[in-house]
Amino acid sequence: MTREDLKNYKYNQMWIKDQIEYIETQKETINRLNNILTHMPKRK
Repeated sequence: MTREDLKNYKYNQMWIKDQIEYIETQKETINRLNNILTHMPKRK
């Protein structure tokens, strides 16, 4: 591996970590919205 390969590897690892964190926050938001919507009164 070259130095450039190591830099790219590290950058990719950081990018993946950031993407996982973003997806987890989006998942929490979706779950909260879904919870709110399921507890809304139904139309008669």
